[in-house]
Amino acid sequence: MVGSSREVELEAENVGLRAENRELRERIEELERRLGQNSSNSSMPPSTDPPMTRQQRRALARERAKKSLRKPGGQPGHEGKHRQMASREKVDETFECLPDACSGCGLVFTGGEAQAGEPVVHQKWELPPISPLIFEYRLHRVCPGCAKKTLAGLPAGVSASAFGPRLEAHIAMLAGVYRLSRRQVAQVVEEILGCPISTGAVDTAIMRMSRVLADPWQALAEAIRQADVVHADETSWRLAGAQQWLWLGAAALVACYRIDPHRSQAAAKKLLGEDFGGILISDRYAGYHFLDVLQQQLCWCHLIRQLVEISERQGAPGKLGAKLVKAAREVIAVHHRYLQEQRTLPWLARELSPLRDRIQALLQEGERCRHQKTANFCAGLLEEYEALWTFCEVPGISPTNNTAERALRHAVIMRKIQGGTQSENGNHWIERILSINETCRLQGRAVLDYLTTAATAAHHGQPAPSLLPRAP
Repeated sequence: MVGSSREVELEAENVGLRAENRELRERIEELERRLGQNSSNSSMPPSTDPPMTRQQRRALARERAKKSLRKPGGQPGHEGKHRQMASREKVDETFECLPDACSGCGLVFTGGEAQAGEPVVHQKWELPPISPLIFEYRLHRVCPGCAKKTLAGLPAGVSASAFGPRLEAHIAMLAGVYRLSRRQVAQVVEEILGCPISTGAVDTAIMRMSRVLADPWQALAEAIRQADVVHADETSWRLAGAQQWLWLGAAALVACYRIDPHRSQAAAKKLLGEDFGGILISDRYAGYHFLDVLQQQLCWCHLIRQLVEISERQGAPGKLGAKLVKAAREVIAVHHRYLQEQRTLPWLARELSPLRDRIQALLQEGERCRHQKTANFCAGLLEEYEALWTFCEVPGISPTNNTAERALRHAVIMRKIQGGTQSENGNHWIERILSINETCRLQGRAVLDYLTTAATAAHHGQPAPSLLPRAP
């Protein structure tokens, strides 16, 4: 009797130890997973990857050389880029150059010989010495009829600012597009453009341009809410050291950035609108789940990185992850064929149909997995499974969110250089200049031309021009 009770105690203790051992193994696996995270198996940017040793770099270079037969530089059939010759009207000065003597017979030329064929034209571009224009307005006090003197006002179109619209547009360009600090902007304006300026005056000019861009930014924000297809993404930002989030919505020809204190569904609704009716392409962030699953396209590149992380797990989860990675990469390969061969959307749907069934079966297998994290991941992906395939059912949908990720890189570099912003007004400046810059890029417009036009309009008391694409 005593022996049997002791056996029961030992068995209970053994069960407890096994459970504790299993829990410890899972904790160790989770810690190793976090330690092994990098840009290839998570959403971490490549800049956070640990540095490679010299041996690792050499091994990677050899591996890439084996996989690629391409030589460095332009490839055969690549259309080269050449500077276009300026027209004769734009040439400031022409020099006629004649040879001194014949390279063949040594005959010395006098300069009156007949020329053979058309001359070879060589054009050299140079900057003139930059000297800013300085306009002086002398405001006189006049009144011959009484002792009170009346002071003249500035002419129409002349603001009280010490800087003209072109100079203010250049300052905005240097700070918001080239990401220079206030001190660097002041240095460029003074040393290159020849205009003495303080860092405080630079900031004042930037804030003035920010107010000029307020209405165009508002129009872009509304355009994103009305767009048929939007790529959305978000990244961290800093306001006086406090955590903020920079949100982006990018359509075909317009983009809008906004900074919010939170990364939440409420912030996503502020970007897209409560009643967004288009299709959203994103990276599976839960904040976008207020949209119907058929209204979304999940990013396959982001998914592949998550599947790679699963493939690095031990045992059955790792084997399942490897199968899912292989199938997901086949999806991308089929889509590349669709683009390169200019196939139809029904062709794409037919080609993907077997992969669609195979991936679903693998996820259902993973849902029954004993590894809880793998099972939860597969179950969650099955709930939004249809959102993976919108691109093969709706025209004009990309299977990746690379458009938004590329559009955020400029802002991420700016955050690293400038350390974020120090005030709400600074936040508004970042929202507006980033939106203007990316929209101009999408439309193939020169940013400086737009900024100059907007600043000129403001100096004349007129609204800034719209950046919304006109209906054909």
